Amino acid sequence: MNFLAVFIGGGFGALIRYILYLIMPGYTYLPLATLFANFFGCFIATIVFVYFTMKSGLNPNFKIFLITGFCGGLSTLSALSLELLKFLHSEEYMRAAIYTLSTVMVCTFAVLLGVFTVKNNFN
Repeated sequence: MNFLAVFIGGGFGALIRYILYLIMPGYTYLPLATLFANFFGCFIATIVFVYFTMKSGLNPNFKIFLITGFCGGLSTLSALSLELLKFLHSEEYMRAAIYTLSTVMVCTFAVLLGVFTVKNNFN
């Protein structure tokens, strides 16, 4: 059952990531679709993790579906790494540094926002 939950969740997450690439501007200073996908992946994974930590008796397959499957398919370190490689290959070192720092900051903010959201809305 866990394999099926990861498989289906991952498909949905990857589909949402692909839709973000289609609807977001592709030629901005930073790859915004990946930044948004990583933000929402971190945010949703944190909400689910904290909520499951606070509540007992919840279906563990749902947690696996959302965190490992959906959020794993949605957020992607591989896309970030390839985009950084492109920046470095074209000697855009400042752009690579800004993208790395903004990704870490945005995703850390998403985690903090996720904790705040659960603690203030799901007690």
